[in-house]
Amino acid sequence: MIRESFNQGWYVSGERGDGSDVPVGPVTLPYDAMLFERRNPETRNGYNTGYFPGGVYRYSKSFRVPEEWRGRSATLEFEGVYMRSEVFVNGHLAGGRPSGYAVFRVALDDHLVYGADNLVEVVAHNDREPNSRWYSGSGIYRPVHLLVGDRLRVTPDGLRVTTSSTGSAEATVEVVVEILNDGADDRTVTASTTLQGPSAITGPIEQRLSVASGETKTLRQRVEVLAPELWSPESPRLYTATVVLADGDRVVDEAAVDFGIRTLTVDDRQGLRINGEPVKLRGAAIHHDSGVIGAHTLDAAEERRVRILKESGFNAIRSAHNPVSRATLRACDRHGILVMDELTDVWWQPKSGADYSEEFEQWWERDLESLVAKDFNHPSVVLYSIGNEIPETATARGIQRNREMAERTRELDPTRLVTNCVNGFLNLIFRKKRAEGTGERPVERKDDATPNKNLIAVLNLLMGVLHPALRHIVRLPAVDKRTRDAYAALDVAGYNYMIGRYRKDAKIHPGRVIVGSETGPTDTVAVWREIESRPHVIGDFTWTGWDYIGEAAIAVLPYGRRPTLFGPWPSLLAGEPVIDITGHRQTQSYLNEIVWHLRTDPYLAVQPVNHSGEKQYSNAWRSTNSIHSWSWEGCEGRTAVVEVYADAHRVELLLNGNQIGAGPAGPDKGYLTTFSVPYRPGDLTAVAYDADGKELGRDTLTSAGADLRLQVRPERAELQADGADLAYIPIALTDAAGTVRPLADRVVTVDVTGAGELLGFGSAQPVTDEGFSDRRHSTYWGRALAVVRAGHETGEVTVTVTTDGCEPKSVVIPVRAPSVSGRTHPAGP
Repeated sequence: MIRESFNQGWYVSGERGDGSDVPVGPVTLPYDAMLFERRNPETRNGYNTGYFPGGVYRYSKSFRVPEEWRGRSATLEFEGVYMRSEVFVNGHLAGGRPSGYAVFRVALDDHLVYGADNLVEVVAHNDREPNSRWYSGSGIYRPVHLLVGDRLRVTPDGLRVTTSSTGSAEATVEVVVEILNDGADDRTVTASTTLQGPSAITGPIEQRLSVASGETKTLRQRVEVLAPELWSPESPRLYTATVVLADGDRVVDEAAVDFGIRTLTVDDRQGLRINGEPVKLRGAAIHHDSGVIGAHTLDAAEERRVRILKESGFNAIRSAHNPVSRATLRACDRHGILVMDELTDVWWQPKSGADYSEEFEQWWERDLESLVAKDFNHPSVVLYSIGNEIPETATARGIQRNREMAERTRELDPTRLVTNCVNGFLNLIFRKKRAEGTGERPVERKDDATPNKNLIAVLNLLMGVLHPALRHIVRLPAVDKRTRDAYAALDVAGYNYMIGRYRKDAKIHPGRVIVGSETGPTDTVAVWREIESRPHVIGDFTWTGWDYIGEAAIAVLPYGRRPTLFGPWPSLLAGEPVIDITGHRQTQSYLNEIVWHLRTDPYLAVQPVNHSGEKQYSNAWRSTNSIHSWSWEGCEGRTAVVEVYADAHRVELLLNGNQIGAGPAGPDKGYLTTFSVPYRPGDLTAVAYDADGKELGRDTLTSAGADLRLQVRPERAELQADGADLAYIPIALTDAAGTVRPLADRVVTVDVTGAGELLGFGSAQPVTDEGFSDRRHSTYWGRALAVVRAGHETGEVTVTVTTDGCEPKSVVIPVRAPSVSGRTHPAGP
């Protein structure tokens, strides 16, 4: 089928009860309507979405349907609409989907008027709040495509490629093609398959077949690929499979997908293996929002995030807690990042007032089918998760459903591993009788109810309070009793916050393979030492690898007051400590690299000296507020707490070349040595030594000068005029040498003119009354980020940044014609 973008020329309007409107188009999809809402302390979403409200949104587009489409097949494909969508074609309901994350399609044939303009309307119902425990976005926040094809065609997900075996000389690849004939006549065609590799072509392999009217036929071809270039995290080589259906010289249909040649195996003795080589998962759990641009799902955004995660030492991501986007999977395929793709956060037990639990019973199987179909050809996907912290897995009914879902997943895709991310502590405290009933709605609730206050919020509160003892609590025999039946149905047991059971369960359950599906970042040091020494534990996913909007302030370490479970208004971000929402790496990120043996140099960080002496409480989700800076003007003489992270026998701290401290480091010390010194400007240097006194590396921080300048440095030299390309523009307040001044924060204004628009602008400040859709925003620790979206016209986009006390800065970014046509024959995602 011909697949073309259907993203341009939409109008958006809001239908909220308070009488206010969402901005009206025209807009280019994806378009996250929630990002442009005014944050509201009274919204029922509250901290769940960072106080962004939802609403009902109507997206509409008029398009011309040519007469030659008569007798052909036309379908709209939506990659994600949040949520409970309805699709109308010329006023007639044609389809929709309750899930806000599932790929779904709407057949247009019965509703089109040929040779005339036609109207498509999509209504997204996101007004029943809360329905998510994190920032969801609203409306059509992922791309839309139009699929047009012959009555005999390859179905949209009908080209699938798997690896049967690999060797140095050759690999065996199985190509499966599902062909549909919904025309009036029987048809006979020739199917021709070609595999294009990084350096060689295999094929074409031809096969003649007949497809009767109304028949769906499956064609299977085994292809031997000589000298295969295997896909792996270290060498992510990709192939393209193309299938052409021809009737004589006439091409009837064509489909193409990218794939990788690789094998996947796992057991408790050798762990996870890709192409026979052992791999430990250095994983990051990530939510689907893209920081200052909200839930807009664009290839450039996902490419950047995956690249930064890879550069930070991660080799895996877990989608939390919903099916990941195609854009993310494409980026993971290219960069060699392994993926655990997760179906849902809830089954029938609600965690928010109007969440997916309402539709779970009716829709889980179709949504699972959608997830697997989306993922099938992506070599990066190695694990399917059928749920996150599902307390029903402690009940007889839930155990049965767990088994059914695991088996159905294997039927859909026998080449990958199935897990369920179970929290043993939650299963322990969950009241079984509440969900043991046979009805589809085990609990009654109103739309504005917030049952997560009584379930997940209580869980998070207890986990925070009991964090030091949690490792011991999860070792209780009752935890094993409440989890073992669910784990028995899985290929890999997902352990959320249960590192205390790794050693014990190797003895109790020989043969069980474990993945640390969710672990707090404060446990990274301890958990990795466990993982390195235990083959039955295949890796760990830290919560989270990238900060996100919503679950507001859960990881914030406040000064002078005890932290609350979730932040009151105006809390915005979770405040997670690895990579902030602008893509800037935090202290924990560099500690991770040291723990994973990927960094030999020490890393210097300083707790904010302007808060010196203030009381600070611990938090299970964040261990420190320190930043990579020795610029604390106005704090001279105050005590500075300096953190030196190193895999070394000893570290030495120097200020302006003079030693001011020394101490042991390494794994037995948590790779951390802390010094308390009076703050004086200059050069602060940490030097790491091995046991023989040999220097291993050093890290230096230099104090900023007194002058103040704007630093504006686009990460991209040019953009493509495709309506989707993005320029990320970090903004910093620095001295003349480019050293950031973290205490110089102020409001910055960004103006964009020309062939693009400002899509999002903000900082990593977790508590602020600001949003991301204004041209004015405050910096945080001297930094902010602007994101410019290209339009469809070539030319230049000019970005001008101004603030009090600094000379304005302007940058010009060329916008070129797209390198690839928007219309392509391949129908693969």
